[in-house]
Amino acid sequence: MVYATMTGNTKEISEILEGEFQNQGVEVIRMGTDDADGADICVIATYTYNNGEVSANFVYFEENLRKQGLKGKVYGVVGSGDKEYHSDTYCFAAEIFNEDFQQAGTKKGHDVLKIDNKADEKDKEALKEFVSSLTNA
Repeated sequence: MVYATMTGNTKEISEILEGEFQNQGVEVIRMGTDDADGADICVIATYTYNNGEVSANFVYFEENLRKQGLKGKVYGVVGSGDKEYHSDTYCFAAEIFNEDFQQAGTKKGHDVLKIDNKADEKDKEALKEFVSSLTNA
């Protein structure tokens, strides 16, 4: 699982996901963008920067995602954003990654999951469902 964070929200989301995968008996390697490598299930947890941009932490990773040999792998994307202040570009980076994964020939394990700011209890349940979908795919 690869994540980038600025406020800590996405890091916390990645920790919740890690726990849910472990609860289902799945070995997880959670890392920042600089340490990413191949895996069976690929999960991106990202935030959207400024006016709908992929964060600087993820630019190189995103630009090279399609070259990573992920064809046939299962993927899922989680985005955190702020609906109130960025309604026009809410979780746009997550949609960019979703497109990249599709063009890389990967198999979508779950629709893009969007979380408004910090994950609340409802979001934690959605993350649990997200993990179940990915592991079942």
